[in-house]
Amino acid sequence: MIQAAPFEIHSELGADGGRVMLTGELDIASVPQVEEVVQSLLAKRASRLVIDLSGLTFIDSSGLRMLIGLNDRAEQEGWTLALLRPAEPSLSVFQITGADDNLPFIEEPSP
Repeated sequence: MIQAAPFEIHSELGADGGRVMLTGELDIASVPQVEEVVQSLLAKRASRLVIDLSGLTFIDSSGLRMLIGLNDRAEQEGWTLALLRPAEPSLSVFQITGADDNLPFIEEPSP
């Protein structure tokens, strides 16, 4: 049996905005942690938020729903969301649902 990588979240706030790096599995158990960190960065007036999904090994529907919600919220509240693509097989959830065409994916954050 393969053991899942533990979920880790790291964040930083710089002059160009906030960055959240996720590692492991983004699922119903870890989504509240991500939402808390995002809220904290936005409360500190981050106008741009980059979420790095490249370290994820799994994303479930609750993780996908959270990212879609953040994208909608960014449009409504006037801040910018950018997502770094996850690797396969985590990317497939975005491709299967068509979310990869509607979410703000970038290759690398601009300096």
